[in-house]
Amino acid sequence: MSYKKLGALIAFLFLSFSAFAAFTPQDIAKNAIYADAKISPDGDRLAIVVVQDGIRNLAVLDMKDFSTVGGMAMRGGNEVGTFYWANNDRLVMEIWRKEPWQSEPQFWGELYAINYDGTNGEIIYGFNVEERQNTRIKRKKSVDGWARVISTMPDNDNEILIASEPMNVDRIGFVQRLSASYDSIATIHRLNVYSGKLYPAKAYAPAPQSDIFTDDSGNLIMATGTNKNDDTLIFRRKGDDWEEISEQFGQAFHPVSLNEDATEVIYLDNFEQDKVGLFRMNLKTGERKEIYTDDVVSLSQINLTTDKSSAYAIRVDDGMPAYMVFDSAGEEAKIFKDLLGALPGYNVNMVSRSANGNLWLIYATSDIDAGTYYLYNKSANSLSQLFANLEHISVNDFSETKPVSFEASDGMKIHGFVTYPVTMKQGQKVPLVTLVHGGPHYVRDLWWFDREVQLLANEGYAVLQVNYRGSGGYGGDYQVAGYKHWGDDIQQDIIDGTRYIISQGHIDKDKVCIMGGSFGGYSAVMSAELAPDLFKCAVANAGVYDLNLALEKGDITEFLTGDAYLEKVLGTDPAQLTAFSPVTHVSKLSGPVLIAHGARDRRVPLEHAERLKSALDKAGKSYEWFVKDSETHGFYDETNRGEYYQKVVNFLSETLK
Repeated sequence: MSYKKLGALIAFLFLSFSAFAAFTPQDIAKNAIYADAKISPDGDRLAIVVVQDGIRNLAVLDMKDFSTVGGMAMRGGNEVGTFYWANNDRLVMEIWRKEPWQSEPQFWGELYAINYDGTNGEIIYGFNVEERQNTRIKRKKSVDGWARVISTMPDNDNEILIASEPMNVDRIGFVQRLSASYDSIATIHRLNVYSGKLYPAKAYAPAPQSDIFTDDSGNLIMATGTNKNDDTLIFRRKGDDWEEISEQFGQAFHPVSLNEDATEVIYLDNFEQDKVGLFRMNLKTGERKEIYTDDVVSLSQINLTTDKSSAYAIRVDDGMPAYMVFDSAGEEAKIFKDLLGALPGYNVNMVSRSANGNLWLIYATSDIDAGTYYLYNKSANSLSQLFANLEHISVNDFSETKPVSFEASDGMKIHGFVTYPVTMKQGQKVPLVTLVHGGPHYVRDLWWFDREVQLLANEGYAVLQVNYRGSGGYGGDYQVAGYKHWGDDIQQDIIDGTRYIISQGHIDKDKVCIMGGSFGGYSAVMSAELAPDLFKCAVANAGVYDLNLALEKGDITEFLTGDAYLEKVLGTDPAQLTAFSPVTHVSKLSGPVLIAHGARDRRVPLEHAERLKSALDKAGKSYEWFVKDSETHGFYDETNRGEYYQKVVNFLSETLK
């Protein structure tokens, strides 16, 4: 597709803010149109990923009038992935590939570079694969590795810094970013964004699966890695070598920024404390200073000054997001306060800025806003809306989400969210769906826009989300409390939360169902078995139903630390794994199960769903079956997603009538 045709597409999208359509499962299933956006360093152009017919394309707009001045659309199953401005004229992007039998594109380690106007596009890093037909990508060379961009090196217009990781091809031909052994370490190179020249390695990464942190000039400063026990290793650059300093930091260590001369680092960490806080450390003297740690939750978002020398705001996600703004950060702190005032009740993210700090691209979301991009012009002190996702549905049709907390059976305080349908009348009791998040560890439900929450609320259901023990975000002790307790304590938190919401008097206790994906699919069936008097049905998508099988199959076991992770969070006792497996207890179910799965799921192979189906058949239990041949872990294709949502709506309507 030429950029002129892309321009027509963008023009159409800008003009298509029409009357709102009816809110159907297919409406809420539609893809977000705008997936990523970044301002060029000089502030003259805006690059944005636009999703059209399920394909990620790139459009480049002139910041003066937002006319289309460039971009590209790939072919042959290739799509625009994560991208970067290498300089004011040239962009570098990951190539995401969608195979004919798959709905979801994946990054395969290749990098592509193109001028903003769509010219001089070529692969600049890639492995040796067969030339594909109907593609704009021309391969000049092959590299047997997997690229990760470390730094765009703002002071160098011609080069970026990448890590080149060893490539591993598994037994069925999938190419993955997996080191073949602990002796396979990434090398660090400069890469020319015009010629694709890969310079000799300037260093080796200090450990497998390393993340490398540099200053703006690309000088190596710090790195993290992983050992065989799934522990985080931390290093600093000392001369031409790496020095391990893991004992000085916690497992949550993550550098946020370096000051201009790279003598100080601002970082997140949980060293000698339970919650993740924000700290500053002098890299020469080792002196550190706490900036802020919250009593309830770990920190999740840090806003930095344009020169990245200090933080001006911190987001705290204890229920609805709250911001702590540091007045000492000067003008940028004041600007951020003004933005929060202009967008009340929103989660405000600064996603991109011009190099001089005059133009800021803002991405704002809320429980009833699927995501809107704004442009803040500092010199003009103006805030303008650019693009919004899911604008075909009125925000008035979405339902507001409120934080809740309750005491679990053993006294532990558990947090979560409840959403009552916007159509709910005073005094009315509505049916409930308990919607369980995946993971279960390192992730949590946040106060944000959730398609499935809005789907269910639009159909008249209240929705409960529980951040059960084991969830991330509430400190290390809270997360560890869920390890090896998938089938008891975690499920009891979900059950206790459901009973708590019913006790508030707004729920029809005879019309309660449980639903979730991945670990949430596991919980949907497991909790329904543990509390058959409570849950009248279960909707299980991409769920793990046999924990012994989980130790044997699935892509987690293929990662370097996969076995160590599963041993840590699940254990290896076959008897306990059997006791905690939903396939073991299907006879206890009191209502039907909707089993949904992707046939090409590698995280949780289809065999899990097949084993659950077989167990239900033997027990004479009712179920419905929904499998899509082209999907992996979840429903990526919007048509498939729409069909799944409609299936869920019909299933709930029939079961809870």
